[in-house]
Amino acid sequence: MPHAHSQKVHVYHTTAPTCFWSWGYEAVFNRLPLVYGDQIDIHVLTSCVYDDFREYLKHYDMTFDEMIEWTKEGSEIMGVPLATNLRRAMLPRSMMPATLAAMAAYRQGPPKGARFNRAILRRWNLELQDVTTEETLLAAAEEAGLNVARFRRNLADANGLQKDLEHQGHDFPHLPIGFYNIAITDGDSRTVILDHAFEPAVVENAIDWLSGNALTKAVPRNISGYLHEHGPAPLMEIARVFGVPRESAKKQLIALEKKNQAARLTLAGVSHWRAA
Repeated sequence: MPHAHSQKVHVYHTTAPTCFWSWGYEAVFNRLPLVYGDQIDIHVLTSCVYDDFREYLKHYDMTFDEMIEWTKEGSEIMGVPLATNLRRAMLPRSMMPATLAAMAAYRQGPPKGARFNRAILRRWNLELQDVTTEETLLAAAEEAGLNVARFRRNLADANGLQKDLEHQGHDFPHLPIGFYNIAITDGDSRTVILDHAFEPAVVENAIDWLSGNALTKAVPRNISGYLHEHGPAPLMEIARVFGVPRESAKKQLIALEKKNQAARLTLAGVSHWRAA
């Protein structure tokens, strides 16, 4: 087990810039640093949902219509909106260009890489943009605050990005860690694996148990700052990140709207909020 002598709790997860489970986990992985800071270590590995869409459907023994139903089910499980008005012609043959673009973004540091990943997640899972095109990738890079010229250069390094992709996860424990679950370990003898843990409180309970309730927990409050840092977010995400009921989150967002500190937009047919 890695980090056997560390006093920290370690959180492990696999994400992908086009995976709808990853969009559902944004609240968890954006809240944990706000609550625990550097008292815990978070390890996220970037992967790819599929490299060949036909093989993907075959592997999961799904028809296209069944995939749409699975997406609807995923939205219900996660509690966040997803666009489900997909047509088959919208699906790129391979999502690997988006994954390699995320690897290129991470070369400018984890915060900007994660912000780029989020921009792609939203563009695909809510806006149904083709996130394998250069135009969309560059727009996401600009949104994420990347050095776009450097990103372009890195994006051209296909072989290097493939190596980056393949050389991840050396510090991961030998556990079944995928898109829909999280592994949390004390770095010694205890590990908790959580499936569909989209409520941050569930993850925090595991962290607190593994740490013996020894960690100091901050209370996030700056919703306006969160929207500036992360971009448009649905109501459920705000409620989860700030640990408040949805009605309370909505009242705070409306108050920010009145102060021109937040603005509403509709994504996947549902209200979201962004920084004004």
